[in-house]
Amino acid sequence: MFLGKYVIKSMKFHSLGKLGNKLLNSIIFSAILIIIVVILLTFSIRFALDANIKGQRILDTIDVSANQLFRSIIDQETGQRGYSLTNHEEFLEPYYLGQAEFSKSSANLLSNTKSFEKLQNKALEIIQLGEHWQSTYAEMFVEQGRNGENLNINLLDDAKHASDDFRTNFFEFSKSIDEERTIVRNTMKYRINMTLIILVATIIVIMLVNLLINFRILKELIKPIIKLSSCVQSYTEHDFTKEVPIYNKQDELADLIRNVGVMRTELSSNIHSLEAKVNFDGLTGLYNRRFFNDVFTNVWEESLETTEPLSFILLDIDYFKDYNDTYGHLKGDECLKRISKKLKEFNKEPNSYVARLGGEEFVVLLRNQNKQQTLQVVEEIRAAILALRIPHQTSLTNEYVTVSIGVSTITPTENLKPSDMYIMADQALYESKNNGRNQVTNYGKKKEYLTL
Repeated sequence: MFLGKYVIKSMKFHSLGKLGNKLLNSIIFSAILIIIVVILLTFSIRFALDANIKGQRILDTIDVSANQLFRSIIDQETGQRGYSLTNHEEFLEPYYLGQAEFSKSSANLLSNTKSFEKLQNKALEIIQLGEHWQSTYAEMFVEQGRNGENLNINLLDDAKHASDDFRTNFFEFSKSIDEERTIVRNTMKYRINMTLIILVATIIVIMLVNLLINFRILKELIKPIIKLSSCVQSYTEHDFTKEVPIYNKQDELADLIRNVGVMRTELSSNIHSLEAKVNFDGLTGLYNRRFFNDVFTNVWEESLETTEPLSFILLDIDYFKDYNDTYGHLKGDECLKRISKKLKEFNKEPNSYVARLGGEEFVVLLRNQNKQQTLQVVEEIRAAILALRIPHQTSLTNEYVTVSIGVSTITPTENLKPSDMYIMADQALYESKNNGRNQVTNYGKKKEYLTL
C-alpha cells in the first residue's frame, strides 16, 4: 500500500488530474488484490505438489517393503526345497536369512501403510499368508528334513496352494499400490484445478468490480474515445472513409478530435499521392518492380508455411524495339498502356498480382494454382493480348503485337529462394523467344511449349 501511495504521489507531478488519479487508484488497488490472491493460491498449489510428492515417496517405500517381503518368502521357499531335496546345510542359510528379512519387511510394511488404510489391510493379509506358510509348512519341512523323514505329498500340495495364495495376494497388492498412486496424482490434479478455477474466478470478479468503477468515471468519455480509436485505426490502414466522431463539449478531448480530423485530411491526401508515386508504374498504372518484390517476398514466406504452389509468369512483348522504331515512342507508350489495361484484368488480389518490371517486361504472380491451371491462365493472357489486334508490321511472328511467356510453378521450400523462381521463368522465357516467340514455355526438366 505504501508503494501504491508513493507511485500515486509521484504521478501527480505529471498533471494526471483528478480523473487520472481516480483511475490510477482503481488500477493499483485491483493489482494489489490480484497479487495477494496469486501469492496465496501459489502456496496452495505448492501444498498440493508437496502432498503428491510425499504420497508418491511413501508409496515407493511401501513398494520396496512389499518386494522385500516377497523376496524373503521366495528365499525361504528356495532354501527349504533345496534342503529337503539334498539335505545340505548351505541351503538353510537363505532360508534363515529370508525369515529374518520377512520379519523386518513385515514391520516396515505395516509402518509405512499407516497413511493408506486400504493398503494396510491388504498388507496385513499378505503378512498373515506369509506367516501361515512359514509356520505351517516351511518350518515343518525343514524339521522333517533334519530328521530324515520323507515329505508328505498332500502337505506339499497344501504348501504349494498356500504359496500361490501368497503370490496372488502380493500381485493384487502391487496393483493396489498403483491404484493409490493414481488416487494421489488425481487428488493433486483436483486441488491444482480447483486452485486455478478459484484464481480465474477471483481475477474475473476483481476485474468486473474495477470495470464498474472505471465505467462510472469514463461514462461520458468512453464512447467518443472508442469511435476516435476506430477512426485512427482505419487511418493507419489507409482507410480514410470514416468521419471523426461528433463531440460537442469544449475540453481536451474536443481538441484531440478536431486535430485528428485535420490529420485525416492531410494524411489522406499525402498517402494517396505517395502510394501513386511509390507503388505504381507511372506509365501503365500497374504495380512497379519495387512494390512487386515486396509482395513476392511476403507471398513466398506465406507459401513456405502453407505449402501452397506459386507460379511466376514473365511476359515480354515480341520485337518491341522494332515497334518503337516503326511507330515511334508515343505509339510504343500507347501500346504498353493497352497491354497493361488488359493485364489488369488478371490482377485479382490476393490470388494474383500483375506488375511491370521495366521496359516491355511484365510479371504475373499466381497463388495456389497447379501447373495445368497456371498454363490455362497463361494461355488466356497470351490470347487476350493477341486479341487486342495492335498492328505490328515489322514483327517476324505475327501481323499484330504478341508476347512470349516463361512460366515456373513450384512449391516453395527452405532450399529455394524467391530469386530461383525468377531465374526459372527467365530461362523458360528465353526458350519461348528462341523457339519462334508468341508462345508459352513452362520451366521443367522437360520444357513444355504452348504455341498459337
